[in-house]
Amino acid sequence: MQLERLTYVSKSTEPAEAVMAVSDILEQSVRNNRRNNITGALAFTPSRFAQVLEGSHGSLDVLLLKLAMDPRHYDMIVLDRIPIQHRLFDDWAMIAPAFTPQGQVRMVAIMADQTPPFGALNELIYEMCAEQASLTARPPISQAK
Repeated sequence: MQLERLTYVSKSTEPAEAVMAVSDILEQSVRNNRRNNITGALAFTPSRFAQVLEGSHGSLDVLLLKLAMDPRHYDMIVLDRIPIQHRLFDDWAMIAPAFTPQGQVRMVAIMADQTPPFGALNELIYEMCAEQASLTARPPISQAK
């Protein structure tokens, strides 16, 4: 099975600090992603979401259609979609990184751009997840097949 990594951003319809809203998104994502063999991470600023998703081409296509219809966000922009050999988030159906204060400042700066640089975004999200979960071996983010 050929794996792909997809990175997208979108605008939130509600303030993302609403813990219940993000908690609901994470709970639903974990349940659905486990069933569909999708892994990834969800990050947010007060007004925008960013997600890195990993899975098969077909499973990501189906998920993108569902995401496009989700009323919790709008103006979804796919920043990157590439074939990969290794998952970055292979232990998580969905994780939301706990940003350090410096990480949060960097996230807000990256997300201020209408189309944020996906490499910097992926690196930061992964870095914050790694700090949170003490990850060890890490394949390069840019590794495409």
